[in-house]
Amino acid sequence: MNEAAADVQAMVDRVNEVAIPADFGGSFWEEFDAWLFANSGAEIRNFLRIVDNRLVLTNAQRSNTTEQLVFSTPSLSDMEKFLTYYFCDSLREDRRLPMLLVVSIPVTVDKAAEGFSIAKAEGLGYELHCRGESVVRRGRLIGLVKFSHYVALTPEEIRASALDPEGKPHFMVDTRT
Repeated sequence: MNEAAADVQAMVDRVNEVAIPADFGGSFWEEFDAWLFANSGAEIRNFLRIVDNRLVLTNAQRSNTTEQLVFSTPSLSDMEKFLTYYFCDSLREDRRLPMLLVVSIPVTVDKAAEGFSIAKAEGLGYELHCRGESVVRRGRLIGLVKFSHYVALTPEEIRASALDPEGKPHFMVDTRT
């Protein structure tokens, strides 16, 4: 295992603290050349790969093997934050807690955090740009809007707030019934 893969494995081990309780434990699978986070029965499969010096998260449903881009970044820290939020959100659903919100519904492009902009990417997906940064994150529109609001938090802060029944202190919850 090269140094980059070892760093990703260490990050996956940390993310597994929330992914495993959410029924999405991750591990490396040589047959996919990826870290695989799959739910029981592998109905939902999330693949994490290193592609051209970027971490790329895709997912596929068992009924449709075509992988779809979820999130991509050159930053290990970004991916850890994204995955932590992603699996905490699943864990909240399993625990029947209200849906976690970072902005009010509906989530739209104009709700990106201050200093961030989102543009349609060439090909599929969108790009998230932060003023003064050269890092470009790619993914789905709603995921990028949400990410812009928690990127400044640590994975520990994300986890603590996301698992708080009321999402406090950094998030809100959907109070609609």
